[in-house]
Amino acid sequence: MILNIKTHTSKEFNQIPQIIHQVYEDMNGPSQALLQISQSWKRFHPNWEYRFWNRESIDVFLKSDFPDFLPIYQNYPYDIQRWDAIRYLILYRYGGLYADMDYECLAPLDLLLRDSGCCLGLEHCQHADRLQKPFIVGNALMAAVQFHSFFEQIIENLIKDKNKVFSDLRIQQILESTGPLLTTRIYCSHPDKAKIRLLPYELIAPLSMQEVRLLLIENHSTEIDEKIEKAYAIHYYMGSW
Repeated sequence: MILNIKTHTSKEFNQIPQIIHQVYEDMNGPSQALLQISQSWKRFHPNWEYRFWNRESIDVFLKSDFPDFLPIYQNYPYDIQRWDAIRYLILYRYGGLYADMDYECLAPLDLLLRDSGCCLGLEHCQHADRLQKPFIVGNALMAAVQFHSFFEQIIENLIKDKNKVFSDLRIQQILESTGPLLTTRIYCSHPDKAKIRLLPYELIAPLSMQEVRLLLIENHSTEIDEKIEKAYAIHYYMGSW
């Protein structure tokens, strides 16, 4: 069984382990810009363990902890599907906080995560509107205790739907099969979703993609500055699909 790693019951209200996980599987390694952004997590969480996952460590992890999932992982047609899937497996196995490499930390997240077994960041409302959804539970910033039932359910769905075609459109297929539309779907169907804390996008993803572009070219308004001032983190949407 793929999930036979689960030797303990999920402890829904335990403290989330102080481990920060970041993943970058490209053999060339992250750019200097991404490396600089990633330092922000260490700076604001000096007492937390930091784990960087590259292709080599991911391969070892899958072979040792999820060997039955390895063929599914290798058979995904798009790299981003593997990058999506591995974060769920890591959080299920070890617990902690996962953040995309293009996510900058602006303040310690301890208060946001306290007294919760699972915390998931909502995507900006404009992104939800674009996809005609009332909200989107993102997968770029997530935290949980070890063996949490939310991630167990996600992994079970990855296995069940490994060959399912959700759409002929590449982006839609990725979003539905392994991305934020999957996490949203699992959240909505989760029997204990009342125990899952949804982090408001205003606190962890205050800017839309368009606002981020304005910020990066230094052509932004006071309104954007005020949004950043209130936030704990900011997503720059620098990932490549």
